Amino acid sequence: MLNYQRFVVLLCLVSLTMSTDAQVRRTANDYVKPYSGKFGYGTNVGFYENWTAEELGSISMGDPAYNVPGVGVNTMRPALYEWFQEQWGYDFRIRTFEHYASLGARDNVVFIGYPSEEHRDPTKYCPDKQSELFKNMYEPIWDGGENGTPINDENYYAAYVYKTVNLYKDYVKFWEVWNEPDFSFTPNSVEQPGEPGNWWENNPDPCDYDIHAPVFHYIRLLRISYEVIKYVDEEAYVAIGGIGYPSFLDAVLRNSDNPQEGKVTGDFPLKGGAYFDVLSYHTYPHIDGSLRSWSNDIGGFVYNRHTDAAVDGVLRLQNEFKEVLNKHGYNGQQYPNKEWIITESQVPRKPLTRNWGSDEIQVNFIIKSLVECQKNNIHQFHIFTLGDKFSYEDAVNIYDEYHIMGMYQNLFKTQFPNQEENDVGIAYKTVSDLLGDARFDHAEYNKLELPEGVRGGVFKDDAGKHTYVFWAKTKSDNSEAAHLVVNLRRLLNTGQIEIRKWNYSKTGGVQTDVGNNVSLTGTPIFITEVEGGDEPDIKNHQYQANVYPNPFSAGFEIDFTVPVSDVVSMSIIDQFGRTAKTLLNDKPLEAGTYYWSIGGEDFTPGIYFLQYKSSKSTRQRKILLIRTSD
Repeated sequence: MLNYQRFVVLLCLVSLTMSTDAQVRRTANDYVKPYSGKFGYGTNVGFYENWTAEELGSISMGDPAYNVPGVGVNTMRPALYEWFQEQWGYDFRIRTFEHYASLGARDNVVFIGYPSEEHRDPTKYCPDKQSELFKNMYEPIWDGGENGTPINDENYYAAYVYKTVNLYKDYVKFWEVWNEPDFSFTPNSVEQPGEPGNWWENNPDPCDYDIHAPVFHYIRLLRISYEVIKYVDEEAYVAIGGIGYPSFLDAVLRNSDNPQEGKVTGDFPLKGGAYFDVLSYHTYPHIDGSLRSWSNDIGGFVYNRHTDAAVDGVLRLQNEFKEVLNKHGYNGQQYPNKEWIITESQVPRKPLTRNWGSDEIQVNFIIKSLVECQKNNIHQFHIFTLGDKFSYEDAVNIYDEYHIMGMYQNLFKTQFPNQEENDVGIAYKTVSDLLGDARFDHAEYNKLELPEGVRGGVFKDDAGKHTYVFWAKTKSDNSEAAHLVVNLRRLLNTGQIEIRKWNYSKTGGVQTDVGNNVSLTGTPIFITEVEGGDEPDIKNHQYQANVYPNPFSAGFEIDFTVPVSDVVSMSIIDQFGRTAKTLLNDKPLEAGTYYWSIGGEDFTPGIYFLQYKSSKSTRQRKILLIRTSD
């Protein structure tokens, strides 16, 4: 009897703890952890018939097992829809995310939402359209552990988020609440105050936009997401969006999740800004007005269709969002600042509906955007689509320019691993290869006195070495032509340098006979400091690693070829960065091939990396260690 009483008391204490701890005690009005990770070179995954999700990961990040170089991606943006997981199982994509991790993916973004029909709100807030959101969202989020979890299973969205985040938290840093919830069918989203139906002074009509529900319901999504995600993984970030309209952001920030007109009450105490850490936005400068301005002198638009105007459009939209955030106190003083990511962007490769687009335009826009995003504290950039869905010749319709924005040519007409990169994919990998281990150096950039008409940035890697990216600013409509001659020695005050072009990841070309003066064009170049002049750069060498036997049982051998005498430590780590075996520590190796015999007791089945450090950098190479039954 005494044991039973103790059990009942213990059960009550556990239940009370679950009920109490489940309530998130602080919100994004109190604290947003500054993001400290390195910049994310991302992509949206998409669906391509005859391609698996794992194969798409391989051609994004590169896969040594298939000799696929990839296109420089180091973070992914897939979706985990509720309807998909209800149909296929919540753990269906675990293998995919493990594969991403094995290839080096970090701080992935996942957008969530999209209920099964069984869990979809049946209400028509717009006469002809059913809500796209979940039913029972206004049921309590927490139930004190009545069903074995702190979540109320009758709140379908809360239950789905709880299960999803528990399963995938090790692979995801940013949880994005819906994809383009403000996608609009009317001009009300861009109308200014005073215009009928504008979203600055009126809450969006459910008929105006994609979710077909009151904006308070979207804020409810944010609130549920924030409370549940932070309970499961306090280190994760909750993102609004990706959104496109500052007026929609204003509606979220001025309302609570109260279904009665968004009023603040005891049950609905906070407005929407309390429930997200990160502002994720989508930007397509060729359609948002960035490339034209109205002129009263000519009674029409003046066009500026060039990539510097397009990149300025990316930053213009960020600044418009910042103005809304500042207006509502999200300025680092009243409330914490928000963090920033871009989860969709690109410009056309073919001049279709807007008479603008080419391979050169895509290359220039992507490189410049990746530089300017890092300069402006935007932590990730995800290209709109990994691969084309039409051939260049077939893209003729009004919407088809979006189907030739990929880093690979038409993936529907090829199979893994026979894909072929577009120029923009080569450029993306070049930027990632040269800058992926570096951070924007604001202090060094502020010291530069860039001549008029020159743009660019400065990046510093962990060893302290700088890479500069410069280009001549484009200025003319429908032209990427630009030319300036600069004196690099006077500008950089550095010794020997190397220059690489946009296609370096494909050609490997390096210019070393650099004089004082360099000609800049509208296409960026990469200028890297060379220390000592003679020592090879560890980053530019391919280190060969082999495992015998594979699969293995009791143990295995590994051989590793060192091309330069600069490796000082080496270890085998798992996909989460945990050391499984230290092979070498603080003992430099001469160039040559080395062999290790390793027992299998420290390894479980899986994919591992050989991590090697030089005096200048840390690099990794994937090795496959697949253990058999003993």
